[in-house]
Amino acid sequence: MLLLSRITGQVVRGPDGQAIGRLVDLTADLVEESGPHLVDRVVVAPRRGRRLVIPWEQVATFDHGRLVLACAAPDAVDDLTATLGEREILLARDVLDTQVVDVVGQRLARVADVVLARTPEGRLELIGVEVGFAGVLRRLGLPTLERSRADMVAWTDLHLASERGHSVQLATPRSAVNRLGARELAGLLSRLDTESAAEILAVKGPSIAAEVVRAAHPAVGERVLRAMPEPEAARIVAAMPAEHASRWRYVLQHAPVLLGRRFLRFRVWPRRQHTIGPS
Repeated sequence: MLLLSRITGQVVRGPDGQAIGRLVDLTADLVEESGPHLVDRVVVAPRRGRRLVIPWEQVATFDHGRLVLACAAPDAVDDLTATLGEREILLARDVLDTQVVDVVGQRLARVADVVLARTPEGRLELIGVEVGFAGVLRRLGLPTLERSRADMVAWTDLHLASERGHSVQLATPRSAVNRLGARELAGLLSRLDTESAAEILAVKGPSIAAEVVRAAHPAVGERVLRAMPEPEAARIVAAMPAEHASRWRYVLQHAPVLLGRRFLRFRVWPRRQHTIGPS
C-alpha cells in the first residue's frame, strides 16, 4: 500500500535526470463504469512558474521515492481546475484533509491520508482513505499509541464532502451515493451541508426524494426543502402520500422561528472551496 502524503513532495526528474519540480498532486478520473479507479495524471510544481499536468503514461519510473518522466514535460497550465476532465478530481486538494461520509458505517470523518496500490501494469489504483488520529500523528512525525491502528474506508463506501468531490461523485453512477436506499440517503443528508444535501435530492427525482425526506429527521427534511427552489420542493412534496404532503405544505408555508430569530439556511459541515484561477 502507498500513502498519498508520502508520495507528494518528491522530486520529479526529466529523462535527462534534471529536476523539473516537485510532485504536488495526483488526479483520478471517476468516469469508469467498472474496474479500478486509477491515477490518471501527476501535477508538478516547478521552482518557478505555473504547474505542469502530466499523463501517467509519460511516467517512466516510479519507485523508491523516484519519479522520472519518459519524455520532456508538457507546457504549463494557466488554470489547473479548467484542465480537469468532467469527472476528474485532485486527490490532495479534493480528498486529503477533507470531510468524508462513510456511508456503510454511517459516520462523518476527516481524511488523514489517501491509500493507493500498485497494479501489475505499473499504474496506481485508488483504494480508499485513512481516517482517524493515528494517521494525523504519523504525518506530523509524532509517535502513535500502541493501541492506535489504521482505520481505512474503502473508496466504494465513502462520499466526498469537498466541493468538487461531491459534485463528481453525484454524477458518477457507480459511486456510493447512487447505491443507497431512502433510509441510507436520509442518514447521509443529516451529515452533509445544506447545499450538498439539496443537490442530492434534486438529482434523485421527486419520487425518491419524497421517500428520503419522509425517512429523514423532520428538522433535516425541512432544512433541505427550504434550501431548494420552491418549484423543486413543491414537486417533491406532491410525490408524497396525501397526508404527508398536506403536512409538509403547511410546514413550508409558515416560516419557522427559532429563539425569536428566523430560520437560517445553515451548513452542517462547510465544503472545502477551491480557488478558480491560476494554480
